[in-house]
Amino acid sequence: MSQEPRAVRDLVATVRRTIQERGLFKGGERTLLAVSGGPDSLAMLHVFARLAPQFDWDLHVAHFDHRLRDGSGADAAFVARQAAALGLPATVRAAEETAPIPGRSPEETARDRRQSFLQEVAEGIGAVRIATAHTMDDQAETILMRMLFGTGPRGLGGITPLRWWYVRPMIDARRAQTVAFCRALRLRPRIDPTNEDPAFRRNVIRNETIPFLQSTLNAGLTESVARLGDILRDEDHYLHGLALSQAPPEPNPGGGSRLPVEAIRRLPVPIQRRAIRYLFSVEGHEAGSAQTEAVRQLVVSDKPSGSVDLGGPLSARLEYGFLVVSRAPSPAGSPTPVELAVPGETELPTWGARARTWISSELPASLPDGTRECVVDAGRVTFPLRVRRWRSGDRFRPLGMTRQKKIGDFFTDQKVSRSMRGEVPLVVDDGGTICWVVGHRIDDRVKDSPRTTKFL
Repeated sequence: MSQEPRAVRDLVATVRRTIQERGLFKGGERTLLAVSGGPDSLAMLHVFARLAPQFDWDLHVAHFDHRLRDGSGADAAFVARQAAALGLPATVRAAEETAPIPGRSPEETARDRRQSFLQEVAEGIGAVRIATAHTMDDQAETILMRMLFGTGPRGLGGITPLRWWYVRPMIDARRAQTVAFCRALRLRPRIDPTNEDPAFRRNVIRNETIPFLQSTLNAGLTESVARLGDILRDEDHYLHGLALSQAPPEPNPGGGSRLPVEAIRRLPVPIQRRAIRYLFSVEGHEAGSAQTEAVRQLVVSDKPSGSVDLGGPLSARLEYGFLVVSRAPSPAGSPTPVELAVPGETELPTWGARARTWISSELPASLPDGTRECVVDAGRVTFPLRVRRWRSGDRFRPLGMTRQKKIGDFFTDQKVSRSMRGEVPLVVDDGGTICWVVGHRIDDRVKDSPRTTKFL
């Protein structure tokens, strides 16, 4: 049996080392490979085919055709042929819509639609991992772009090798390695011409900025920036955990989230900022440094009350010894219920929020408490699910109770003011069961049990 070319052996060894050292797989997972047909993802496909026996993987290939340029259909056909040649099942789908989602850029729209597709396919086949082919070069480009256009310590951590069900097994490989791998196996990857378009910031950084810095200052720039990302990501994870342990946000009875002012004041200044930023993020707001500092200054002042305008639907204010971040009350009314994409993401403009849903056959390591996230038995709900406001007379059975309760009475017990009750989203199934009073509790009838096979 002839030995494979060195370029092939080197990339396989790099990916194997990344998987083992970064703990990306336990072994035996059903894994979805996101393959565009370019050099990186094509190399990943063939590397995984070689490593599958060692890790006992059950592989499935997925390709999403955005239909945004000529030749995209040929890319899809190419990926399907590559999967078939390796004896792997593949799901290939073309986008039904090409226009951007209102309020989202074309790039964000493409990413959201691709992720929704991947999550749907993963749920359909029971995959617990989705592998993407981001390389060390992608990592360096991401970190430099964020550095140039503004970010914080978390953003400088770059692309996370393992995040939820997404894994990046190529993150320690260089793009030159994937190109050499494909050449050694006489593979002919598809080339996306938009990767050369200088209208995109990333392309300028990839094709002009990094080559200039490498030729004039540091030939090992990509490796240096990637190492920086690893260090900052580890430190951010530690400091984030420290902030949460010292000042964990809690639901505010009147809506939104809150932190005790005294708990924030006791923290060192850097951890104060992290606690405040996380409080914002719980309410779906990414705070800038100026906003964070303005709120911090309010907290450490001697003022018993006050507020900071966040320039949007949210406000930050001191209230009865707490820093509260919440939406201002909306005018009375009953907007049309919004149907949730399952799986996928759904904008909820009435509440200034976005919902993300997915279904898994794997029991979560820990069950959320039903405030910002929840887990229910997918077999106990009737699809589709919708989000709507509270209506007088609504009832549900709060988790742990054997009888139904009026939601109005439940709000009274939870100290939710009447002016804020319309701001609480309710997730309702097609049979009328109120599955989740968001921010508070799920219905006992939809909780998971030892017989649950699909977790929503």
